[in-house]
Amino acid sequence: MFAKHRFLQCNSIASALLVTASLTVAVPVGAEDSELTWEEFSYEPYPLARVSVDVGRYPEATPQTLTVSQHGEIEYLGFGVFGTHWFVEADGPVWHFVTAGDPSNEAVLMVHGYPDTWWANAEVMALLSDDYYVVAVDVLGYGQSDKGPDIDVSYAGSAGSLATLLDTIGVTDFNLISHDRGTIVSENLLAIDGMSDRVLAYVRMQQSFDQPHGLPRPPHAAMASVEFQSQENLASTAYSSNYGSVHFPERFLQRLDWEFSFPGTPEAAARTFQGTSFDIELAFRTENVIPRMTMPVLLIQGTDDPGQKAEEYMTSADLLPDARVALVAANHFLHAEDPHMVADLARELFVNCNANRTDMVFTHPVTFQFPAKN
Repeated sequence: MFAKHRFLQCNSIASALLVTASLTVAVPVGAEDSELTWEEFSYEPYPLARVSVDVGRYPEATPQTLTVSQHGEIEYLGFGVFGTHWFVEADGPVWHFVTAGDPSNEAVLMVHGYPDTWWANAEVMALLSDDYYVVAVDVLGYGQSDKGPDIDVSYAGSAGSLATLLDTIGVTDFNLISHDRGTIVSENLLAIDGMSDRVLAYVRMQQSFDQPHGLPRPPHAAMASVEFQSQENLASTAYSSNYGSVHFPERFLQRLDWEFSFPGTPEAAARTFQGTSFDIELAFRTENVIPRMTMPVLLIQGTDDPGQKAEEYMTSADLLPDARVALVAANHFLHAEDPHMVADLARELFVNCNANRTDMVFTHPVTFQFPAKN
């Protein structure tokens, strides 16, 4: 495994995005075109770049497990935007996260689902970075964040450490975007005293809410085994299954599998599923999270998702003081299928609600199950 990552690291340096002596980014030909995406560039699965001039923005820490990125390193995200990699300790564990945008802008925290890492959010990050400071984390146990046997990778453990990370990097109030199992981490974050008051608005994607998860349900018991999590190409297989409605390019799928192949990932991923179930999570959400969700909330659900049906969300917005349900023509991994749609809906929620407007107007063609409450 180490040799695989070392090969990618060395092989990609030759094709890395170069930085001049003054540490000014030399953008690849065509990258200044905001409509270009990574798909239109020929990169290695992991395009390394040199360390950025702002390397001292956050205190550097060394993770326990193998990593390839460097603290302060930049990477092209898409649409003419670069992100910066960071490694910061929070209550013991070291988090890997990537930021894009001006740190003085309003923050957006992105929490990925399963089987994903920060990188699945790269294009949404790029699209939001003009107006927001976007922070996309690798949840503990995934990607390049700590995942050793002594790390508490439970959803509550990750949330507690994430709260400390936000304090450490100076993120006070923030908008929140979560997807799939990242929503369970986010809900545990909201359940921490005082944390929900810091969330300006919340975009919640692809996770059952007030109703039991529909059928077919992902097999929690099987997913809690190392054998299950050790399957080859687990991430790309999920994206290529009936949970994905578009044909993802091979380079995209390669990067998914690369991000999910760091040593210790199968063991850590298995531990995240131990001791929990959809029913346990529903009970926790009902008692500890929904009463705290007083911020503007947009629940986005892809109508093509085979496991989560639109009818599961028929009463969801009724339980919250300021919420809508957006049904979109997409499948489970909608942030990768249509990053423009996700970024547009998020931006419109953040702008309209954070400006204390009650007449939320969404221009993107979606079906809203409920109007916003006044």
